[in-house]
Amino acid sequence: VRMDVDRHVVTVSGSKVDLPLKEFDLLEMLLRNAGRVLTRMQLIDRVWGADYVGDTKTLDVHVKRLRAKIEPDPGAPRYLVTVRGLGYKFEP
Repeated sequence: VRMDVDRHVVTVSGSKVDLPLKEFDLLEMLLRNAGRVLTRMQLIDRVWGADYVGDTKTLDVHVKRLRAKIEPDPGAPRYLVTVRGLGYKFEP
């Protein structure tokens, strides 16, 4: 998974993947912190903003959509990993 932030381009195995803005922002945050666990609240604050009012289901939906686009097998994620009780991390 590669990202060119300036050009707003994501490639997976050499193929371009189109991402809506929030999915792009979420992936960028995870890539910048690759290998580190980011809590659900950290991700929501950084991607949706501290003023976000709602539940964490929005994050779950975006993660699911992102996995469908970047994972070889979205049902068994290799890159975008759930850390139970904490949040998510990107495994390079």
